[in-house]
Amino acid sequence: MVHFAIIAVLTGALQAPQRPLAHRMFTYDSAQIQAWDRANHVNQLQHSGTNSQAHPSYQGPTHVNVSGSFGGVFNVSGIGSATSQVSTNLISVNTNRPLTFTANSFKPLMVGNSSESVVGSIMYSMALYQGTPSRLGGLVSGPVTGIDSGFSGQVLSLANAQIPNDGNLVLVFTRTLNLNEKALGAYKLVGTGNIGVTIN
Repeated sequence: MVHFAIIAVLTGALQAPQRPLAHRMFTYDSAQIQAWDRANHVNQLQHSGTNSQAHPSYQGPTHVNVSGSFGGVFNVSGIGSATSQVSTNLISVNTNRPLTFTANSFKPLMVGNSSESVVGSIMYSMALYQGTPSRLGGLVSGPVTGIDSGFSGQVLSLANAQIPNDGNLVLVFTRTLNLNEKALGAYKLVGTGNIGVTIN
């Protein structure tokens, strides 16, 4: 099993007390995570061997390739309870082997080693689609969802019969941030987890 790190960073903006208080605003940038932690820049898994039963349309060495950015940064300003729009990462998968994707080690929002779950939570979801990130096709498996550590243990399975002839799939990973009025000040909250990929 190979694990891909999922890191979501929340940065809050300090509100000046003399100004009128604004409603909470969200922006999301998946590219920022690459600078924040190089481990989440591009994740790839390659496996080669021989298995003529891997897929009916494929003869020769088997292969699995997974690549994409799993992380992202929410920038938040304003106060009050609010929920962000759904933020999406599209991860390319090319395979001629059945796969299992398993979520594990997901945590609540943290500051250092301290849980800040009272501030808010992240709803996670993942699903497999046919196609490529630029051209999504039909749903193959999922979606499965969970909030914070409740996402751990969620599983997506790709059976041999579900593999497209060209082997192209997309793992669609989403997150939605929910905050309450206690999330004030200029500081950074971090939510982490792993997606394990098992070649069956």
